[in-house]
Amino acid sequence: MFKLDNRLENDSFFMHEIKNFQIRLMNVQEFFWVLLIPIKSNLIELSDLEVDERNELLNFAVDLGNYIKSVQNFDKVNIGMLGNVVSQLHLHLVLRNKDDPAWPGPVWGWKSTSNLEEGTKQIRSNLIFQYLK
Repeated sequence: MFKLDNRLENDSFFMHEIKNFQIRLMNVQEFFWVLLIPIKSNLIELSDLEVDERNELLNFAVDLGNYIKSVQNFDKVNIGMLGNVVSQLHLHLVLRNKDDPAWPGPVWGWKSTSNLEEGTKQIRSNLIFQYLK
């Protein structure tokens, strides 16, 4: 049975579940940051997914990232998977601008972030749901 890691659950908001994964929005104001989390148990590595599930996850990340980038005029779409702190398989989709506070460095471990403001959360959520239509 699928159980979401507590750190992922506490750091993000549930948006939607597609047949094979959850879409969650990170609780970070400074960056448009989405998590995609396969909903199978005991997944650690990308290779733990079946090939068709892996392709679906990666293609969805690319397509969602390109959609948000074009609608919101972001400069870069970053897609990454680390898993050093949280081993449960999850994919980070982060939209970046050259004037964001961490540019050009990574968003991971950036010195300070604030919780997502309700207005920003609504805008980001709406963009995700528009893409899903």
